[in-house]
Amino acid sequence: MCTTFRLTTNDGAPIVGRTMEFGADLDWRLAIVPQGTRFAGTAPDGASGRRWTARHGFTGVTALGRMSATDGVNDAGLYAGLLYLPGFAQYEAADGVAAEDLISPDEVASLVLASASSVEEAVDAVSSVVVWNRIEEVLGGILPIHLVLHDRSGAAAVVEWVDGERHVHENRLGVCTNAPPFDWHLINLRNFVNLSATNVAPLELDGAQIAGLGQGTGLLGLPGDWTPPSRFVRATAMAQATLKVDGPDAGMLAAFHVVNAFDIPKGVVRGPDGGDYTAWSSVVDLAGGRYAVRTYEDPTPRLVTLGELDLSTGAEVQSLPLPSQSAFLPWSAVESRT
Repeated sequence: MCTTFRLTTNDGAPIVGRTMEFGADLDWRLAIVPQGTRFAGTAPDGASGRRWTARHGFTGVTALGRMSATDGVNDAGLYAGLLYLPGFAQYEAADGVAAEDLISPDEVASLVLASASSVEEAVDAVSSVVVWNRIEEVLGGILPIHLVLHDRSGAAAVVEWVDGERHVHENRLGVCTNAPPFDWHLINLRNFVNLSATNVAPLELDGAQIAGLGQGTGLLGLPGDWTPPSRFVRATAMAQATLKVDGPDAGMLAAFHVVNAFDIPKGVVRGPDGGDYTAWSSVVDLAGGRYAVRTYEDPTPRLVTLGELDLSTGAEVQSLPLPSQSAFLPWSAVESRT
């Protein structure tokens, strides 16, 4: 369960928001990866796959102790995120493909963040490799993902592997969730063309005035459950209706308010083996190279600014634990900060 969306400020700068839902702690860490960092993809039988060297420095969240990003932004303003696509993701066949052309699904975001400066270049980078059906022992199967891309120009795309074939979808709405595949969600939006952020005017019926009960009548019928189709509709409605603001700070603040609508507490979504919850959320200012992340345990956003980091060739890769302790400050402490 994940939700991602894009807002745009009055000067056209894109802001990307995202939630990461999972049912277990996957050792989430913040990675800071400089230019010149060398990567090696994974091929079958433990062999090394595609090798690449980072042309761009980037930051983002990794999992499972690997340097494979699940979400991040690079110094060119390219965003890449991995979202689940269970029941539909099926990658390309590795048989007969040279190991040097192979990578596993979890390595896709790191490949594009290190290599590309735009959505177009990111798609080219993905098209130059074969993503194969690697079994993730932790998950007991393949990692079923699709790749979400945004860049500072406002371009966006979703790359999916379905039935062993790669599909690239232009994403004009800037919204993505999970299954089914992306093109299905666009068709499903047609079921909600009646929705509007504007309240519905009262009706006159045989001389009686029938008025809505309070605010929000234009969005009456907006789905509120946590399924991917409902979250896609809700994220589209909220991203389209949220007023544009001036400047990146106000844009990031607006995005966090939208993120709040998709925050899932523990216990709200349950299954036979537990249930998902919002482990962390991110908001990214693509033009400013700023990446803010907050966690379930610490809802205060922590900001990383790429321009303030040493991302030059030869700098060290850093891997930092995400904040995990919230601090409830007394009112006097809050006043002392103003």
